[in-house]
Amino acid sequence: MTIRLAQLGTWHLHAAHHVEAARRNHNTQVVAVWDNNTAAGKAFAAEHALDFEPDLDVILARHDIDGAIIDTATADHPAVIATAIRAGKHVFTEKVLAIRTDDALSLIGLAHENKVMLAVSLERLTEASIRTVKRLIDEGAVGQITASRIRYEHHGAVGVPWIPDHFFNKTQTGGGALIDLGAHPIYLAMLLHDGAPTSVSARMSYVTDREVEDNAVAVMEFQGGAISVAEVSMVASFFAYSLEVTGTAGTIAVGPSDGRVLLRQGPAGEWVEQEPRPRLASTFDQWVDAVTTGADDPNHLTTALRVTQIIEAAYVSAVSGHTVALEALSARPT
Repeated sequence: MTIRLAQLGTWHLHAAHHVEAARRNHNTQVVAVWDNNTAAGKAFAAEHALDFEPDLDVILARHDIDGAIIDTATADHPAVIATAIRAGKHVFTEKVLAIRTDDALSLIGLAHENKVMLAVSLERLTEASIRTVKRLIDEGAVGQITASRIRYEHHGAVGVPWIPDHFFNKTQTGGGALIDLGAHPIYLAMLLHDGAPTSVSARMSYVTDREVEDNAVAVMEFQGGAISVAEVSMVASFFAYSLEVTGTAGTIAVGPSDGRVLLRQGPAGEWVEQEPRPRLASTFDQWVDAVTTGADDPNHLTTALRVTQIIEAAYVSAVSGHTVALEALSARPT
């Protein structure tokens, strides 16, 4: 079975990566491109040897298209994703699902109603180091988790920026470093702490004087008092990532230079490198499998929904200077 796809939007940097992912997967084929920016869409289509269709309704009315990869501006997700779902197309989209929680809930409900597979690229969940850290936590290697710290940074706003200018347009993005890079430490924190936080507080800064933040931190509190710190920056000198999980019996660290997972237990213990677990299939390939088999991850959309909820609350916190409490949310239909 070949799942034929439309590439809707070329706004996001990962649009090219998603076309490549579809070509690597033996069960998918991208057949056409749409973009509300005709010049950008035509250029992308030509670069990837695809047909360009200027009318969204026309491309979604095609019976030979089964699904859509959506890489529009984040602000356009609610309208474009909803249109694709109503046309009966399965949807894979770049994170985040939506800027506002109400919009994310609406899209998830619409996907359930129309019986289509909706998935969001939460790619870091598939990594070997993350799966290794999660295994150690589940085995009790660190005891009760009391804290975690996850940092993602890159040089996209300084030096020779490789991020398009529209990534710094608040109307299109909803924000800067926190809504873009911050999605990763937020969904990873939920994985490591085995649930959603109960509150979030955030601070943001504007090192390069753009209209969106390029430097930010969000502090999430979890049930039982554990705290997770998400640090993100677009004003570093290179791409870097680090992770640390602290518990009553030990600490796990993932090195920023080589991705090795290290464990130290007890006050006199030494750092010991851990055998990595194999990585999972990419989130795109998992979505293709779900479309093919009809069996999806029941927790995936709840995680995506909570990412939007936490990020939205973090921006409220940054403006108000107050910690924002988070209500429980589920993407599962009642």
